[in-house]
Amino acid sequence: MRKVNGRLMLLPDIFVSQASRKTIRVKFKEMEIHKRRKPITELARELNTLIIGFIGYYHKFWEARMCDVWNQLNHRILRWVKWAKGLYKYASLRWLQAKYARNPVLFAQWRLVQLGVNYAHAFI
Repeated sequence: MRKVNGRLMLLPDIFVSQASRKTIRVKFKEMEIHKRRKPITELARELNTLIIGFIGYYHKFWEARMCDVWNQLNHRILRWVKWAKGLYKYASLRWLQAKYARNPVLFAQWRLVQLGVNYAHAFI
C-alpha cells in the first residue's frame, strides 16, 4: 500500500535490489574513506558527487530500503573522524554531531538519514 494524493492505494512497490545496495556499500568500502587526511569539507565535497548521483538514481524507488547504505556511510565517516582527529568512539561521535548541528547539509545523505546516538552502538 502506498499513499498517493492523501489516499492509500494498492500499488506495486519497486525495490532497490540487495545486489545494488551491496555494490554501493562495497564502493564506499573500497574508497577507504577513513584513511584520507583531508578536512571534512573536502571529504564532503568528494563524497557528495557520488552520494547525489546515488540519491538521484536510487531514490526514485523506495527510499527506506537505502537507509542501511546511508547508515553504513555515516559509520565510515565516523571512522574517519576517529582516525583524523585521534578521538575515541564517543568523542568522535560528539565531534561529528557538533558538525551536523552546525551544518546539517554538509553530506548529502544527512538530509535523508539524521546522525544520531544510535550510531555509537555499532561503531567500531
